[in-house]
Amino acid sequence: MRARGLVGAALLVACNPVTPPGLVLDVGRTCEDIALVVADPDVLPGWRIHAAAIARSGGAATWLLASEHPGELELRRVPEDIPGVDLTTVGAAHEFTLVRGPSEGQIWLTLDGGDGAQLWRIDEDEAAVSVGPPLGDFPGDGSTEWFYRLVFLGQSPHLLALPRQTKAGEVPLHIAAVTPALALGERWTSSATVTCPPLSELNCPLLWEDLRELAVLDVAEPGSVAGAALLISIASLPDVAPDPESPPAMLQTHIISLTLQRDPATERPVVTRRDHVAWSTDGPVLPSPAQIAADPLGIYVLAGLVPGPEGSSADATPADYLFRADLLGPDTTDEGGVIALLNKDLHSHLLQLGSRVALGQLPKRHWYVAPVEGATVDEDIVGTLEVGEHSSLLRAGRGQVVVVTESAPSRRVQIGCADDAPAEDR
Repeated sequence: MRARGLVGAALLVACNPVTPPGLVLDVGRTCEDIALVVADPDVLPGWRIHAAAIARSGGAATWLLASEHPGELELRRVPEDIPGVDLTTVGAAHEFTLVRGPSEGQIWLTLDGGDGAQLWRIDEDEAAVSVGPPLGDFPGDGSTEWFYRLVFLGQSPHLLALPRQTKAGEVPLHIAAVTPALALGERWTSSATVTCPPLSELNCPLLWEDLRELAVLDVAEPGSVAGAALLISIASLPDVAPDPESPPAMLQTHIISLTLQRDPATERPVVTRRDHVAWSTDGPVLPSPAQIAADPLGIYVLAGLVPGPEGSSADATPADYLFRADLLGPDTTDEGGVIALLNKDLHSHLLQLGSRVALGQLPKRHWYVAPVEGATVDEDIVGTLEVGEHSSLLRAGRGQVVVVTESAPSRRVQIGCADDAPAEDR
């Protein structure tokens, strides 16, 4: 996998199907080998798992958003040393985000109900689950619905609110500090505005007045970046009553990232917007894959398109795009560029391994992982694990993933360096 090349074939050829032993979870250094080791061969048997988060690096404590029966939803711990939370009457699985905190032993759950939010904090040291009050008064504008996401600036939690409809060129952003009681403290407003080159009035999204649909696609793992990073799509709203005699209207999908950092001079968050790509299609589409990760020097975005629901005739992108942008600080305008094109049949995805980023691929029955260094995916260091067909991956943080496979137990897998593995196993 070289920069700006067609990635995939070389990665598959390079893989040894034997998983080397000697896993070391410290991946804040250059690995000689990547290992994928099954840490739990049967996670919460009989339950459907929606999300997972690891409490401590290398530990066994896993918090799961899961359902034992249709219409039920619980927050469960494995092993069950701390009582869980019944969420059946609180919200649906897709309305929750479950993430590790930047501090070891801390897990956070966020309810995004569209018209309000609510927070839960799990502290392993105190064996306690704290629940905050409903946050329906944030940001105080009932004229639109909002997306709510929890992010961290250093160790401090903050709640973000982004409108579900907005103009393409200027995205309003509301930020509120979260208090120890899981209420909201100091608040700020900001605007993520596109930077247009001179003489670009006709093509500058800042001058477009129509409302478009915004979606929060992904949030970088807490602690992976000095601040927070989000991946967002802004898409044209399809015509609810198209003229059958007219050619289909072209729809646009913008993929942008927002990086939040604290300004040490003013103590307020500063937002940096990067516009990575704008695709035009002849029908509704959905961004997939759509992930963001970071290392100390840059952010990585993996993005592609698939046809939208309800029988959309739009074509998917022929490849998935891996972007990288330098993380230069709050004043940067660097939007980065494409460092690789990935065949969609390889089902590529980004993985956060501590302060490093890796690229995973799941073409059929085997899962492959290779580290990304700068603008290069290292084909010479590849970990592999047989997972079975029709598998999906739930990133659990701290270098761990729950592999969910049809008609097979869910498995928790640790990813890390295997520098101590015997030479014959590498």
